Amino acid sequence: MKNKAHFIGFENLIYKQKNGNFEEDNLFKELTKECDLQNPFEYQLAFLKQDQIYHCFLTWAAKLPKTKFCFPEPLIFQSLFLENKIKEENFCILEISSKKVFLCFYEQGKFKTFKTLNFYDNIEEFINQSRILELLQHYESKMLLSIKAHEIIDLISTKAKLPLKIIQEDKIALSNHSIHHLDKNANFIKYYQKHLPWYFKFIFLFALSFIINIGILSLIDFTQYQSAKKAHLQNEISQNKIYEIQENQNQKLKVNIEKLQLEIQVQDLLLEKYSEQLSKITQNFKANKNTISILTKTIAWLNEYSLRITDLMIDKTFITIKFSNEEDFNKALQFTSPKFNLISQDKSLYEITLRALQ
Repeated sequence: MKNKAHFIGFENLIYKQKNGNFEEDNLFKELTKECDLQNPFEYQLAFLKQDQIYHCFLTWAAKLPKTKFCFPEPLIFQSLFLENKIKEENFCILEISSKKVFLCFYEQGKFKTFKTLNFYDNIEEFINQSRILELLQHYESKMLLSIKAHEIIDLISTKAKLPLKIIQEDKIALSNHSIHHLDKNANFIKYYQKHLPWYFKFIFLFALSFIINIGILSLIDFTQYQSAKKAHLQNEISQNKIYEIQENQNQKLKVNIEKLQLEIQVQDLLLEKYSEQLSKITQNFKANKNTISILTKTIAWLNEYSLRITDLMIDKTFITIKFSNEEDFNKALQFTSPKFNLISQDKSLYEITLRALQ
């Protein structure tokens, strides 16, 4: 059978638990800030949500294999219980490396937590210092599981008075079984929609028309400049003066053309940035008549005053907008549309929250 799935091993994972409700982007920001990661975008997130608890795993994106599915190793053992390969609901996966001991606790057949312990050469000292027996008792483990036999695992099993079972299937097989039991959030490999929804196309065309209008206005100014130049030259008598004016105006023309080219390049970059931001907005965007109306009003207001943004979120009638800089933030406060009420503002983040009026 071709392997569709793989896993990221214990030693290459950062594990955190978070409580509450989060959008995936906000959850990623919280985790990378909490872990003090210097280059957060070099990491990929996978998580398992159980009620209000998020079991979060971060790993280096460079280590991800080229497969459709790749799960954190602590999660792939759930299939053992769900496919009736073990009967105990409360069990602990135990694995030993040269310097670390990894434990995955399951309760009622569901993943509970992941622990990493420092390993000592003195086995008795390790058992006493790590309090591993107390951990097994705390999580009410009824069985120890391991991929391969080890004398230390045998000793822990004996001291904890727990049966030990060696898992027959390898981790790749367990990863493939997990495809049917874990949702897309637990997969490190992310897929994004390639076909844009109709409302994104509408917004894209709206933004494109804004860029075209800027180009037309720039060309009108350029034409007016050409006419003024011609009239001025016709009124000159001295050929030397004409030549001097021509040189001067040609230099200005060159500068204006360079400015126009630069402006077009900037607008192209802005369009690409807006497209990326709009794609991000629409990934989890729930389209309905009211939300589309609010989004259209918001985009129209932003375009009217040429306000640049880095983020936009809509929750019912509330719109949270983060601006590119202080100038756009102050301008937004000065020219707030009568179609919205200002709810809150955060100058340090250049962020405001509006409520759309019905």
